[in-house]
Order: sequence, then C-alpha cells, then structure tokens
Amino acid sequence: MTKGKLDYSEFVDLCRGQRTIKLEERDKERIRQSRKTFERILKSDPHKSYYAINTGVGALLNRRIPRGRMEEFQENLIMSHTCGIGPPLEVEIVKGMMLHMILNLKKGYCGIRLPTLELMVEMFNRNIIPVVPAKGSLGASGDLVPQAHIALALIGRDPQQVLRAAGLEPAELQIGEAIALLNGTSFMTSCLAFLVLQSDNLIRTADIAAAMTIEALGCSTKSFGPELQELRPHPGQIATAHYLNRLLPKTKGGRKSAYPLQDAYSLRCIPQVHGAFRDTLSWARAVVDIEINSFGGNPWISTKGEKSEICQGSGNFHGQILAHAADSLSVALCSISGISERRIDKLVSRGTNDLPLFLARNQGLNTGLMITQYTAAALVSENKTLAHPASVDSIPVSAGQEDFVSMGAWAVRKAQEICRNTEYVIAIEILCAAQALDFGEPLPEESRMAKIHEIVRTRVAHFERSRVLAEDIEELYGLVHNGRLVEEAGCYEKDN
Repeated sequence: MTKGKLDYSEFVDLCRGQRTIKLEERDKERIRQSRKTFERILKSDPHKSYYAINTGVGALLNRRIPRGRMEEFQENLIMSHTCGIGPPLEVEIVKGMMLHMILNLKKGYCGIRLPTLELMVEMFNRNIIPVVPAKGSLGASGDLVPQAHIALALIGRDPQQVLRAAGLEPAELQIGEAIALLNGTSFMTSCLAFLVLQSDNLIRTADIAAAMTIEALGCSTKSFGPELQELRPHPGQIATAHYLNRLLPKTKGGRKSAYPLQDAYSLRCIPQVHGAFRDTLSWARAVVDIEINSFGGNPWISTKGEKSEICQGSGNFHGQILAHAADSLSVALCSISGISERRIDKLVSRGTNDLPLFLARNQGLNTGLMITQYTAAALVSENKTLAHPASVDSIPVSAGQEDFVSMGAWAVRKAQEICRNTEYVIAIEILCAAQALDFGEPLPEESRMAKIHEIVRTRVAHFERSRVLAEDIEELYGLVHNGRLVEEAGCYEKDN
C-alpha cells in the first residue's frame, strides 16, 4: 500500500482525492502467514480460551462459544455492536476510518484473512462508503460502535446494502475476524487527522486576519520584532511573529494609531496567543501521525520469542492520548476565536483611528457591521462551553470490566465543531478588517496586504448600505475553510 509511514496530510489526501490504494505483495504474504499462525495456534490447543475469538466479550469473557457456531458468532458480535445513533458522519471521515482500519489490519497482528481485507480495500477504492452514525463511541475499546457499522456493511447486513448495490459479494467471516474489525481507534484517528489539517490552515488564516486588523488600525509592529521573540523563544511564538512581519507592509499607512503608547493585548500579543496554539497543534500533529501508523487491536499475535502466541489483554485501543490531543486543541481554538472577537470589537465598536462607528457611513439609517460582532460573540461563547474537556470524564461499562474510558470520540467531535465556529469568527474579522482598510490610505500595490485585500474584495463588496451580511460571512467562511485565502495570498508558499 505504502512504502513508508503516512503523515496526517497524506492520510487526508488519500481520503479526499481519487487516489486508490493497494496491498503490496509483502503485505499479502504477511497477512497470509499471520492467518496461518493464528489457525495453527487455535488448532494446537482447542480447549484454551481466547478472548473474543472463542469467548464472549467484555464481562462475558468467561463464556465459551460452541465450536460449531463460530461463523454465527462473527455476525452476532458485529450486529450487537451497531448501536450508533445521530446524524451520519461525513463521507471523508468514514473513508478515513476505513483507511485506518486497513492500515491497522494489514500489519498482520490480528489474524484477519486476506479476502476480507481485500474487500475493504475494494470498498475504499470504489468509494463504497457505509453510513456510520456519529454518536455511540466511548473511545475505550477503540471505536467499537462506529467500526461495527463499517463491518456491518462488509458482511452485507447494513440497511443500505452498499456492497450488493455495487455488485460485490459480502464477506463471510471466519473465527476471530469480527473482533479484529471492531477494535481500533479509527474514528478518533480519522477525525483528529482532519482536525489537525483544518487547524493548520486555520492558524495561517488567523494570522492573515490579524495582520489585516493591525494594518487597518495603524498598530505598531515593534512587538513582532525578532529580537523580542528571541528573549522568549517558544517555537510557535517565533513562527507567528515571522509570518506577521511577512504579511504586513514595510511602509505603514498614514492613519494615526489609537494606542499611542502601546497596543491592546489582542493586537500586540498575537505572537504569544497564536504561537501557543501552534505549539499545541504541533503536539497534536505528532500524536495523530503516530496513531495513523500504529496497531490497536486485541487480541494480537506475537511472533517474537521462542514461539508464536495469541496475546490477550492489549490496551492499545484505548484513546486517552487522542482525547487529550483533541481537548487540547479545543482549548487552544477558544483562544484563537476569543482574541479574534476582541479584534473585531476594536474594528467596529470604538470609532477609533478615524474609522466610522460600525464601519458604515450614514449611521442610524445603516447599522453597518455592528451585528457581525454579535455573531462572533455568540460563537466564542459556544466554544467556551464546548471546550470543557471530554477526557476528564469516564463512565464504566460492560459490568465494570471496561471501567475507565477516554471519551475520545466526543472529544474529537466537539473539537471539530469548535474549529468550525472559529473559522466563522475569523471570516467575520476578515469582513470587518477589509471594510476598515477601505477607509484608509491605499496599500502599497506590491504588498501582500494589498493582494489579500483584493482577494477578499473579489468575493465580498465594500459595505455601502444595509444588505444580508449572512451571505458575506458564508462567502468568506468558504474562503477560510477551504484554504483558498492562504493559497491565493501565497503567504506561506515556502513553509512546510
């Protein structure tokens, strides 16, 4: 499939594009040998109990499955776990789940059969994507519930019958394959990979929005100087200051600053706040890169030592580190949306720097951009509520056998919502900053800021009189969310 490890951006690219994947010959041979080893071990001692292979699961681990009912048990196990509810997950997230399951299974530690895995690869390549409800995973024994919905489609028992609709025959699972399909961190990993990519784009766009506001308000750039950053050399802080200096024109406009001695925190502390987010994001990126390339099943086959054995009691499916990474991003995203909203307030509410109040002429008749700050404030407040960490909670399940869970699935889901809210807040700041720049002296034509302003104005016109601003916000949200502003501005083209 791949000669090396995948990072988060390559993972997302495989899920979003039309690229196909394949199992290399060495992968196939490893899977065949793993299955042979698995079957040989079971045959060598048919009376030995192996968790979820010839026993029940969870608190039913001491209940043996009759030898003649192993195939029935595979379907029963999958169907009993399909308890998901809520709206269906986005197609790309489910495709990411399938990719992570394939990466997990092809390592040869779980005894999956080659035909079963090849069918899942075929589904991925032909975009045969099952419907997976968003809610139901605890992120503990991995993402049991959402993975069960994918496995349900694999065996042809899903209501949509996606395999048969595509002309494919469902898998007929044999002993041990159901538990291999259920265990893993695919939902958390897929969501976190997309979230990290989106956050990487978001922080770059937040820098652009902040630079627009700085220019519009005539703020000092002394607090972004390299010498000052070196006195407190956090990597994210240094990077942010560097980007701001690249974005801002070398020659300032003629507007007098509203803060003659020093700028407000939301303006002069951008490297410290945006930089802190970058450092948090760097850790989350490392977490998801490791998880994409890791094995998280239970039981698992060990081939090291004097003899091969089926090992039981693995905890690699536990999502605690993914939950912490998502919760950390949630908290950090609150800072980005919060500081952006404060800059919006500086732009619209004060009437400073010769800017008209609410950035509109004919005030009274026209309310201007007043209410855009209301929307930003609502989103920031919502983010603060959503940012309560999911990973501090745990509800024991399976009669106490699975007594400490990560709640990682909820952590990644709400982090995604916080990220979307923050993208909207940044879009509102861009709307207001572009309006404020219209009232200033012309920007140097060769400057990046002039190019950024032009990009915004090709999407949204200057506000002259009242109109439906929701349409403007949505237009700029698309520019933010899809990475178009960063791409078209070319401000980060030489960066990783």
